[in-house]
Amino acid sequence: MSAAQATIASSVPSGTIDWLTESDNPAVATLVRRHLLGEKDSPDLDALWARRNQYAPVDRILEAMRDDGSWLAPERDYKKYEGSLWQIHFLGELYANPDDERVQRAVAYAFSRQLEDGSWSANGRPAGASPCLTANVGRALARMGHAADERIVAAIGYCAELYGTLGYLGCRDMRDFALNGYCHMVAPKILLLLGEVPKKSWPTDAPALRDACVAALRDKQIFRCLPREFKEFQAQVWPAPAAERSEVRERFLAEHSPLHYDDKPGWLRFGYPLSYNSDALEALLALAAVGETRRPEYKPALEVVRDAADGEMRWKMRTSFNGKMLADVEVKGKPSKWLTWRALKVLDFFG
Repeated sequence: MSAAQATIASSVPSGTIDWLTESDNPAVATLVRRHLLGEKDSPDLDALWARRNQYAPVDRILEAMRDDGSWLAPERDYKKYEGSLWQIHFLGELYANPDDERVQRAVAYAFSRQLEDGSWSANGRPAGASPCLTANVGRALARMGHAADERIVAAIGYCAELYGTLGYLGCRDMRDFALNGYCHMVAPKILLLLGEVPKKSWPTDAPALRDACVAALRDKQIFRCLPREFKEFQAQVWPAPAAERSEVRERFLAEHSPLHYDDKPGWLRFGYPLSYNSDALEALLALAAVGETRRPEYKPALEVVRDAADGEMRWKMRTSFNGKMLADVEVKGKPSKWLTWRALKVLDFFG
């Protein structure tokens, strides 16, 4: 056990450790025992890790799967939060065991929906492709046994090439509507994908993409990314003809420079699993995934995470898709094992 692990583990009440390592959530229990408590592999720990598809939400999602590995018809792949690509994302977030034949069928279906440029699309056509969707699906597939797969490398390549072509983080044709000039939500998703894939497998332009994502989070202290002037800008840009929106944006920026940035409220309410949006905890986890060291700019977000703990060092579920997903995950307003594990991992990593 490292000194850092010993420090964070020793600060967690024994009752919380016991709660995290209960067998009802085999993934969290194993992750805590391995990475927080520093346990070495053993037959007992391996058996616990192998049982993670017995976790109720994973089992429910897999039970709802159709014979071909999908959940809905292909044209509904991205139906919130019931479509097949969403289920792949959720299975990845819940650490589904890829040794399960059902997971293998789902993975095969997801790869069958990948476009030639490496992306995944909300409607099956190139115009519907986006980096956040591609990063979410790619990360899930990487976690479920395909981290070195050339198709996952192609997904990173799509995100990197799109960034290089556009010159900003985000989707095509979105810049006229984004006052800050990029999509802040996509940065953690791309970093989480990169963190699942060995660096030796990254395409040559991936490091520049990584640095751009890190810079976007760092420069806005992770969650201070909401332009105060955004509502006023929306009122001007949306009524304008499409051909004039770029000019409207440039004129608005000239009249309102510099922009004033406020906290993004939703990023201060932690949830699990998340969708295309993120929060401060996940963003810190994404930075840790690509080996970012602690910086002064990360201090406010780390304080938000630390201050969200209760007296037992447990973190409550503040945001939830329960009732919208095929399976509920924990209980909104109650302490969350997933969030507690994530928070402890972040605080451990950044010291």
